[in-house]
This record gives sequence, C-alpha cells and structure tokens, in this order.
Amino acid sequence: MDQFAALTNELESAGVPHEMITYSGAQHAFTVFGGSRYQEAADKKFWKRFNEFLAKTLTQ
Repeated sequence: MDQFAALTNELESAGVPHEMITYSGAQHAFTVFGGSRYQEAADKKFWKRFNEFLAKTLTQ
C-alpha cells in the first residue's frame, strides 16, 4: 500500500485526474480467470467500472 499511496500523492501533486481503487482481499492478478489469485466478486466490479470508464472516456 505504500506504493499505492506514493503514486496517489504524485498524481495529486501533478494535478493529474485519476481514480485509485482497491478491492478488499484482492491481490495482483485477481482478474486472471482460473488463476490462484482469481477473485470473482472483485473481477466483476473491476470490469464493470472499467467498461463504464471506457464508455465515458471514448464518447467525449
């Protein structure tokens, strides 16, 4: 989480629009279906948010 916080601080200091999200209990590679770290609930939340982001961003 230290790197997460450091990146957040850098983005804010630089005035870069961003959104940082964590999914409780989900480690790196949590969206790799069939992988040992796969987390179905977090995966579904991530893809929903990502698709919403793309729809918003690509239609502007």
